[in-house]
Amino acid sequence: MRSIGLQLALAALVFAAACSGDRALAPTTGHADQLSDLPPELFAAYTRTNLPGSETVVALNDSGDVVGATASGGILWHGAAHERTTLPIVPAAIANDGTVAGSIDGHAATWKRGHVTILDTAASMASAICRCESATVVGSVQVNGITHAAIWVDGIRIDAGVPPNSKHAEFSAIGGGFIVGNAIVRAPDPQFGDSSDFQQPFSWTPAGGWLPFSTYPSSIARIVSLNARGMAVGWGFCFCNHVNSEEIFYNVAARTAEAEPSSPPILDISPTGINDSAQISEDAFFAPDNGPLEPIALANERVLPPGVPGDRTAGINSAGIIAGNSDGSAVLWTPNP
Repeated sequence: MRSIGLQLALAALVFAAACSGDRALAPTTGHADQLSDLPPELFAAYTRTNLPGSETVVALNDSGDVVGATASGGILWHGAAHERTTLPIVPAAIANDGTVAGSIDGHAATWKRGHVTILDTAASMASAICRCESATVVGSVQVNGITHAAIWVDGIRIDAGVPPNSKHAEFSAIGGGFIVGNAIVRAPDPQFGDSSDFQQPFSWTPAGGWLPFSTYPSSIARIVSLNARGMAVGWGFCFCNHVNSEEIFYNVAARTAEAEPSSPPILDISPTGINDSAQISEDAFFAPDNGPLEPIALANERVLPPGVPGDRTAGINSAGIIAGNSDGSAVLWTPNP
């Protein structure tokens, strides 16, 4: 089973573990900020390509089109030439036909070939889009002060509500006939014995409603990406071990989840995407013998070159191409032939 990790916000809880001091170091690439304590075998066989701009990358599709977010809108990088187009919506996802899902002025919306469609008049947000069926978008909507998970099909909203003991839910991914999301649920607190609000992952179906992944004993967990085969990834944190986060691999059809602690020198692995070949894009931390934890970007638990601290991923497509940000630029990482 895959090694496991935590989201960046929990990094302060992790104790850096000792690493071997006499291993071969990664070759230098001329980047002043490149991590110098990584062994060559920890690098992924990928090549990095800079996109024109420095916007925060949020998603890509199977054609290699990429979208990035700004404070009030977004950017589309299209085609092999990565032609830039300014978007009037803040993007969250992009389908294979180029439809971009996101929000505009606090409302869920889509953009396609210059045309904006407002999906909802209520306060709402589109978080994901079905890559192969762009008429289907998922996210959340405000209903009487409560955040409900929502689906929009051809612009018509389906309100999925919230699970029991919850006042906040949202869908995070859709594909292959599966829908997954996260909810804040009131539950017993394993640390203090009373009850607290915890984020928990769920799948959802029209017939069965909200279905929890109850086999994973985390106190806090989030599901972030789903492929067409019903495999999903996320992260979790269990108060039972106090310091470790975990990367979680979900079988949505079986509603099972498996996880195990990460291993030094790569700690706190947080996945950002999974494709149909079960390749995964991830963010993590590198823990040197001495010094602070450094945020890094991974592909299948290997460091994406050149290994610059602060690199981050946003997702992975069917060809194994990963989009993200590196060394201050929007980038694509492409697997080597």
